[in-house]
Amino acid sequence: MKGVENMNHLTIQHLPELPFDMEESINQLRVNLGFCGDQIKTVVITSSIPNEGKSFIAIYLWKMLAELGSRVLLIDCDLRKSEMRTKYGISSAEKITGVAHYLAGKVELQDAVYETNIPNGYMIPLSAPVANPSILLENPRFSEMIETCAGKFDYVLIDTPPLESVADGLRIAAHADGTVLVVRSGQTSRKLVADAVDKLKRTGTPVLGIALNRVEMQQKGGYYYKRYYYNGYYGRGYGRTNSQKRLAASAENKTGR
Repeated sequence: MKGVENMNHLTIQHLPELPFDMEESINQLRVNLGFCGDQIKTVVITSSIPNEGKSFIAIYLWKMLAELGSRVLLIDCDLRKSEMRTKYGISSAEKITGVAHYLAGKVELQDAVYETNIPNGYMIPLSAPVANPSILLENPRFSEMIETCAGKFDYVLIDTPPLESVADGLRIAAHADGTVLVVRSGQTSRKLVADAVDKLKRTGTPVLGIALNRVEMQQKGGYYYKRYYYNGYYGRGYGRTNSQKRLAASAENKTGR
């Protein structure tokens, strides 16, 4: 891929500033991602089932990393049912050619990578859902894309389909340096989480942590009660509450990790 000059441009219209508590939780995820080491550059953001908030976590983590100076690429690889373009108002003055066009051999990689109105933030979007993306994901162009982009950006974040829905997410994770699994508190069972961790383990890709989404937190002593859209990142023992430790232990017992 050529340099980032003369790229096509995307505008993200619906990416409002987060309340302080939500922003700080995303910041915790960013910091802990940095603790994983310089060798972690390509990171899959996924979930067990739909509606757990993986795309929300992915795009706001991407935005924060970019605004703090890292050159970050976000790839929309939820090829069957992505809502990122419509949900976040992603548009371009030109016809959008993205990941599916590149994998199908219709454009070169530099034509699928877009700069955005977020400084240091780049995207490979999905222009439209793909009916059967398995063949595209098995194309050698996919691994070439990941390898090339990892050499051009500080981080490459990849939004994938839920793991329990289709096998696409596992195919994609096999090419990444690590995975963050998004879990919606109170909705996703421990068994589903354990199964997802087990599947990811079989790809050989480390599970960097589990992001608990929509957690209700209560301060000790009962002084306040708030609802966070995203709260907490745990993995490798960072700041886990007792309930988080029990959930992690359940996954670890299931997978032997």
